[in-house]
Amino acid sequence: MKQPFFVNKYFNLKATRFLYLATILYIVACDSAPQKDESPQIYTGPLSKLTDATILYSDSAIIKANVKAEEILDLQNEDREVPKGMFITFYEKDGTVSATLRADYAYYTKKEDRWKATGNVIVNNIANKEVLKTEELYWEPAKEDVYTEKFVKIETPGELMTGTGLKAKQDFSEWTLEKPEGIIDVNEDEGE
Repeated sequence: MKQPFFVNKYFNLKATRFLYLATILYIVACDSAPQKDESPQIYTGPLSKLTDATILYSDSAIIKANVKAEEILDLQNEDREVPKGMFITFYEKDGTVSATLRADYAYYTKKEDRWKATGNVIVNNIANKEVLKTEELYWEPAKEDVYTEKFVKIETPGELMTGTGLKAKQDFSEWTLEKPEGIIDVNEDEGE
């Protein structure tokens, strides 16, 4: 009966060296295997996703503003993100529409109770037929104010004004252009 090679009387030094080297390589290979992260993973995404959402702002049961968005993400820090844009309708005390605001993107910070609208922001004052265009605008619902430090363009029935920085009431009934840059008289009858 033939004995296994490690018991064989002819067991040689080369076989011993081979086993020794194979054992070391095995140990090294096991030690260098990627370690799994065993710590718990914390979810940082949105808590909920609202689609075709409407948020109403009211005072004494009178609606002041109506925020509509295709999608609103409620975040862990209680802020809200509106990645697909929003449309806000502002109302007078009697319920008539005073102004509208539209933007490509918005972010609501709960701690400051402030909305930041960005990307093609357009405010339309219905009564005065004035239109504000900018790339960034802040709205504070509690104060009923809007403002920006960015470039703005304001179109009125007779003028086109540009400047940097603006403070206004949310319905755009009162506004101040911080740094006016230019005023162009627009006469609609000239082209006829």
